[in-house]
Amino acid sequence: MSTKKLDEKTILDAAAEEFAEKGFSGARVDEIARRAGINKAMLYYRIGDKEELYRRVILRGQKGMHDAMLKAIEATHTAPETVAAMLAVVAENATENRLTPSIMLREIAGNGKTLPDEGLQGMRKLMDTISSMVTMGVEEGSFRSVDPVTLQFLVTGAVFTLSLTAEMRRRLSPEKPGPVTPSEIAEALGDIICNGIVRR
Repeated sequence: MSTKKLDEKTILDAAAEEFAEKGFSGARVDEIARRAGINKAMLYYRIGDKEELYRRVILRGQKGMHDAMLKAIEATHTAPETVAAMLAVVAENATENRLTPSIMLREIAGNGKTLPDEGLQGMRKLMDTISSMVTMGVEEGSFRSVDPVTLQFLVTGAVFTLSLTAEMRRRLSPEKPGPVTPSEIAEALGDIICNGIVRR
């Protein structure tokens, strides 16, 4: 790996930590530089200003998740398999990289005021993937037609919240904290999404 790429990863990792803890408005470039172990001038030279740092952090998180999702669902053959693969990838990604869910939940709470346009496009790309999955399920007779926007926010909101609250839920209910591991989260949500809660 080149020094430039290594420096960029270090800087973006530091920026992700700062944005996850303080949001876009509260984050400080000098603190990101301190976390990355470089001076502010080097940070500006390598990446750019705070807006560019945030843009790259958001896009890096979205790209990682979307690429993994597409790879996983390529191996599926039915809509229910696709739902399971999508949930598994989102849960795994959110659990391994807790910073992206933290940043995105802040954006959702703030109605996306500081989300860059490319971040919205990334969300739209995910929506298109989910919409295709719903269409496939309807056509094969597995699913009824549902709103893909609602499904997208149901999936990401639930996965992000569950992945970030495992410790809190263990304190809240030590014996029954709910799903904790990525596979437990994916399985629990998949059951509710595909089967609902009403006894048929």
